[in-house]
Amino acid sequence: FSAIPAISDALDADFLKYMDAVTPFLVAGLRNSEAYQVCIVAVGTVGDISRNIEGKMQPYCDQIMNALVDDVKDPKIHRSVKPPVLSCFGDIAMAIGAGFQPYLDFSMMLLMQASNTNVNPEDEDLVDYLNILRESILEAYVGIIQGLRDGNLLQLFVQYVSPILQFLQRISEDPARDDYILSKAVGLLGDIAQTMGPVIPQLKTELNQPFAAKLINDAMASGEDSMVETATWASTVITQFIQTN
Repeated sequence: FSAIPAISDALDADFLKYMDAVTPFLVAGLRNSEAYQVCIVAVGTVGDISRNIEGKMQPYCDQIMNALVDDVKDPKIHRSVKPPVLSCFGDIAMAIGAGFQPYLDFSMMLLMQASNTNVNPEDEDLVDYLNILRESILEAYVGIIQGLRDGNLLQLFVQYVSPILQFLQRISEDPARDDYILSKAVGLLGDIAQTMGPVIPQLKTELNQPFAAKLINDAMASGEDSMVETATWASTVITQFIQTN
């Protein structure tokens, strides 16, 4: 697998001509749950290919998504596999846009189940894992929103916005979150205001809450240029949305 991402990047959209030959090996790698490191590499390869061939990924998605979902559901699989798999949902959604509709409901179900994960705050390894998991969940949400926006299917996402905001509220209250989580959480807030605001007028009330202000203020106070830039953008988008008639 190690050579495939490099070849895919070099060929970009032209990699499509090799997909019929490569897909069986990809799916076999995704289903190789016992050799979890192989599985992780296969997941990353799917993400790379999705970004390169974009919508042309669609014919191969049934096999790939079935394998990814089975990985998440497998109680015996190594826990390090789940975060990249969840993030990969977002990569595929961005690649195929409206074509992600058949996979939306069960992808969101798995993401929301994962977002409810709790760990012992005294166990540093588990806290680190939770941060990695949450980062992947946030990446997936951003990718799915962008994919549905490009496919003019944002209405399908309406039912998921309130639970996602509850997830962001839990992140705002978590003293163990890292800067990666904070940055992605603030970016997701801005994405929700920008993309879902016109679809959900009552979202003004849900975004005009202390947890949203806390996330943005914490990011502003971080001193990191990229995070401050993201927070400034999100704050502007949210303020404009809340103030519109």
